[in-house]
Amino acid sequence: MIGASNKKRILFHSTFIYASALLVFLLYIFPFLLILFNSVKNEKESSIMNLSLPSEYMFQNYVTVFVQGHMLQGFLNGMFLSTVITVLTVLFCSISSFIIQRNRNSFSNFTYKYLLAGMIAPFSFIPAIKLLQLLHMGSNFSGLIMVDLAGQIPFSILLYVGFMKGIPRELDEASVVEGCGPIRLFFQIIFPLLRPVISTNIVLTFTAIWNDFGNVLFLVPKTSMWTMPMSVFNFKGLHSYNYGLVCAFIVIALIPVLIIYLIAQRYIVSGMTAGAVKG
Repeated sequence: MIGASNKKRILFHSTFIYASALLVFLLYIFPFLLILFNSVKNEKESSIMNLSLPSEYMFQNYVTVFVQGHMLQGFLNGMFLSTVITVLTVLFCSISSFIIQRNRNSFSNFTYKYLLAGMIAPFSFIPAIKLLQLLHMGSNFSGLIMVDLAGQIPFSILLYVGFMKGIPRELDEASVVEGCGPIRLFFQIIFPLLRPVISTNIVLTFTAIWNDFGNVLFLVPKTSMWTMPMSVFNFKGLHSYNYGLVCAFIVIALIPVLIIYLIAQRYIVSGMTAGAVKG
């Protein structure tokens, strides 16, 4: 039987946990509702920036954003870059991490530490711009993809290597005995087991690339190559005081990230925790 004091302690802990969860929820939902409500207000009402409902719903704001803000172009550019870099990150980092983790020698240890050094090494735009010019990659998406991919590698490698430490080597040996070659071993046996950390990696990488502003600002010379953050920045400059239009732009920009997160949310915590603890 649970004593009265224990019941009170459990009740207190439960109340504290739920209250903390509610507080965190309100901290996150408040700015989102603020943006959502103001996205359907006229210029005068949206300038007040509060959670009141609009006197008249201005859904026309979304149409204006698409037409005047060239949102479709920024949306497609962002989806292309985010998808390509996310796929390349998952494939490159998962394969590299498998090789590093399963071949524990001086070379793999050096490679692992070298790649992780990218987490603390400062990024310099001037050398990057010069390198892209020398490679004739400064006026197309290939240069931006290369830079963004390099930026995602260090933390992704850390996640995958940490997670793979929990996959027993006996599984590899049994697969080899059954006739699996290295490629088949990885993609048919190991890769499906990486679902939690892959889901985490997809969400983190897609979100980072979708929201990237600095690289696009300094490394992309053409407005036709702008992604959503640059499009929002430019649109904000043209409509500085019409927060209804700006908020409508931001709402649409948030949709892909929310969809990706909702799809993969069940794996995010497990993937992050496994990668951190086992690493």
